[in-house]
Amino acid sequence: MREITIEMACSINGLIATNDGKEDFLLYRGWEIMIELLKEYDVLIWGRKTWENILSWEKNYLNDLKNINIIILSRINDIKREYSNVTYCNSIESCLEMCKKLKYNRLLVSGGATINNAFMEKNIVNNIILNYNPFILNEGIPLFIGNYFESKLKLEKFVEEKSDILQVHYKVIN
Repeated sequence: MREITIEMACSINGLIATNDGKEDFLLYRGWEIMIELLKEYDVLIWGRKTWENILSWEKNYLNDLKNINIIILSRINDIKREYSNVTYCNSIESCLEMCKKLKYNRLLVSGGATINNAFMEKNIVNNIILNYNPFILNEGIPLFIGNYFESKLKLEKFVEEKSDILQVHYKVIN
């Protein structure tokens, strides 16, 4: 049975990046949380813009990902395909087919806002984990961008993390 979880680091008011896509306000602990969480999942799913952001960071970040299965969702075909653990798909449908083919049952979606929204629109997300960083932005990129959807959530638990991050786990009620 497939389980899909959206996991994101954000400001306390739910913004994942500044308007120009910068994530400098997010604490490094959020990255560590995601890497630890990935031990429980078969694959990490990102959008192209998130992947391009990661590629621009220090090499340490890429080293953390070397043993993690990654799917990048992108409609652009001329992306450099230089990592053996990274697969590219051009739609959520092709991503889900690839996951089925590769027997990935536990999927962790971690951005960006358009990808998060697209998964929520399809009503296929089971869980949402938010890592609230102790920071406020008065404008920026929200957790979800795209077509309208509504989802009811049930609080499962919260964890007071290091560095003043509050992690909140929700079950999506469909």
